[in-house]
Amino acid sequence: MKKQDKKMASWQAMKQLLPIIGRYRLLLFISIILAAVSVIFQLYVPIIFGRVIDQIVGPGKVDFPAIGQDLVQILISVIVSAAATWMMGLINNKLTYRTVQDIREKAIRQLQLLPLSYLDQHPSGDIVSRIIADTDQLSDGLLLGFSQLFSGLITIVATLAFMLSQSVEITLLVLVLTPLSFIVARFIASRSYQMFRKQSQTRGEQTSLIEEMVSGVKVVKAFGYEKTASS
Repeated sequence: MKKQDKKMASWQAMKQLLPIIGRYRLLLFISIILAAVSVIFQLYVPIIFGRVIDQIVGPGKVDFPAIGQDLVQILISVIVSAAATWMMGLINNKLTYRTVQDIREKAIRQLQLLPLSYLDQHPSGDIVSRIIADTDQLSDGLLLGFSQLFSGLITIVATLAFMLSQSVEITLLVLVLTPLSFIVARFIASRSYQMFRKQSQTRGEQTSLIEEMVSGVKVVKAFGYEKTASS
């Protein structure tokens, strides 16, 4: 039941996050297009290199004009791919930070509507940690996800298409081994999730202690709260 509850909680959080990301669907679409351009030109460069090698038959049998044209194509492909990657990074940063800004604004508006009993029962440091530290982690995760998810998916599809054009046997071998790598990755991620969750809880407790006990040390001493605070 605990695993089901965690899955439901994760799905509920994702359902709340998707509408916020959906406000910037244009940026999301541009990021996907730039990722496709970057990946396609990156995969095209090895093909051109292979063509260059084919032009070198042996001593005195090198087609220098054809090699020169291929090298120009390689240079153009590298420039286009680098420019697309750079622009995709800018778009993803803008998309991520706008999403996190909306989440923080929503959280602050929600705090203004909460009853005082909730604020009394929850340390202010823990609330600050949720709004600042947890959203920072979400920002890093979204940025990494946007940067690698689109590029990774397009790379897989384009690579399989190129491989099918060269060798069906190798392509089938990759299709068999790829799910195995996903299983291993899920095994590692499912067990590291608990550690990240515990780290987040510990960070909240530390922030709460710093905000309330260390910063307000004069008040703590005035009311003789040192022993209770250290326990």
